[in-house]
Amino acid sequence: MNFLILKYFKTVASELNITHAANKLYISQQALSAHMRNLEEELGVKLFNRTPRLSLTDAGKCVYEAVLGFDDVNSTLNDKLNAIRNEERGELRIGISFTRGQFILPSVLPQYNRSHPQVRINIYEERSNALMDRLLRGEIDFWITAENPSVEGLVSEPLFRESFFIVVPLRILEKTFGPEKAGKLAQKLEKDFEIEDLIDCPFVLLNPGNRSRDLFDNIMRTRKLTPQIIMETDNSQTAFSLAQKEMALTVYSDMFLRNYSSTLNPDVKLIPLQKYIPSDVLHVFYNEGGVESRYKKSFLRHLHSAFEG
Repeated sequence: MNFLILKYFKTVASELNITHAANKLYISQQALSAHMRNLEEELGVKLFNRTPRLSLTDAGKCVYEAVLGFDDVNSTLNDKLNAIRNEERGELRIGISFTRGQFILPSVLPQYNRSHPQVRINIYEERSNALMDRLLRGEIDFWITAENPSVEGLVSEPLFRESFFIVVPLRILEKTFGPEKAGKLAQKLEKDFEIEDLIDCPFVLLNPGNRSRDLFDNIMRTRKLTPQIIMETDNSQTAFSLAQKEMALTVYSDMFLRNYSSTLNPDVKLIPLQKYIPSDVLHVFYNEGGVESRYKKSFLRHLHSAFEG
């Protein structure tokens, strides 16, 4: 059974006249009658009483009721297929860390969704190595990361630079070094920061595997230092909030600090780490030839537009 035969049946059932139905459908009466007989054989029931005049049997009435919505179904299906053909409908799959997703996605997706309401958006928030594997397997379309893998077949586009800061509550300096030394150290941090000056302070850090944590650990290894880590977390907001509440020091990206620019604790200092950690360039990666559809190209445009400058 196919849509065309059902369309033929609906017309015959509406007209209850083979000649009129055939004229409407622009086919011969013989061909239309043959289609109706074939449909009855396929369903195993008699759909029409043919004498004294054409009428629907009980089975015919049942099938007619079922196909009354055929035009709506067919129209909806055609609309969906046309949207796919015109590249207005589809699925957008984005891989990004949970931490970066909190900042980047709200800056991009609302506007993108208004432009492409028929595109379903799926977000994969996982570790970098898992997301790279997904991208290589074709399970996601875009991977937004500061990693810089050299893998054949992957295309990258730079988005923006992010710098890192050490978040230093002055209360922790006083608690660790005493008021006098803490005051002098606070002034020194503003002018000539040395990571060794803070090594005796407690730290709240993101778990290993996070970009800022891995960069910080690399500094520690290079300088043969052992920080006092009193807590680890997967949530960057938790680490920053605890530093703001003057529990410990933490390391944070300026990308996220923008979200808190109006609510920063004045007794917490933000000390740039560019002396130890160069600025990261955030990239969007995708497979070569993987952004042919219009809605995927549009996502790239929205992504660049959101962070221009």
